[in-house]
Amino acid sequence: MGATSAGAAKSDAAQSDAEIRIPETRPGEIRDIHLNGHLAGRAGRRAVTQVDAIALRLDDPDLDVDLKLALDYWQHKKGARLAPARTDIDPVDIAALLPRVMLIDVSTDPLDFRFRLAGTGIFKIHGAELTNTRALDLAPSAYAAMIHRHYCEAVAQRAPIAHRVLIDVDTRRSAYMRIILPLSDDGDVVNRLLTVESYADGAQELRDCFAEARLRGAR
Repeated sequence: MGATSAGAAKSDAAQSDAEIRIPETRPGEIRDIHLNGHLAGRAGRRAVTQVDAIALRLDDPDLDVDLKLALDYWQHKKGARLAPARTDIDPVDIAALLPRVMLIDVSTDPLDFRFRLAGTGIFKIHGAELTNTRALDLAPSAYAAMIHRHYCEAVAQRAPIAHRVLIDVDTRRSAYMRIILPLSDDGDVVNRLLTVESYADGAQELRDCFAEARLRGAR
């Protein structure tokens, strides 16, 4: 969410997608991703995984620098169109972001989302191969439903959206930032999404949260 490269993908991706190589996660600048008290306190809380998300303005000064870079790149490639096409996105241009990038195919009737590519950093967070799986296949189920809803919002709004995503399990809590960028091959229909995630200095804590959530779901 591990894809170590597009060559490891199990889908019949187009040749241009197969040429994308996902490098290892680079050490990032330490940046705080605040929880801001949006998850309930631990006292008296049921032992269930809680997820939440805070919508962020695209001009929010707290928006992570990598997400701003992704947005600027998307806007540059978009020009006067609805959105860039997949072929407009050159992996070389965003090489530093690729470990935390996902490329998502959008299907309709019903609206659904399948991961075409996922960087190594995302695989490490989720501890599972996400390539060629659906957003609704994510774990835990509450997280899957929320991510699916965010993708639906991006398609409906036909514009980038950003969130601070929060996850709270029995023994720990963590958060990350993520931007969703629509892509359109024909300039009219959003047929893919490009996402970039930022974990600041909280990647290990976030991995532990998802690992605990998976263990709880397996009981």
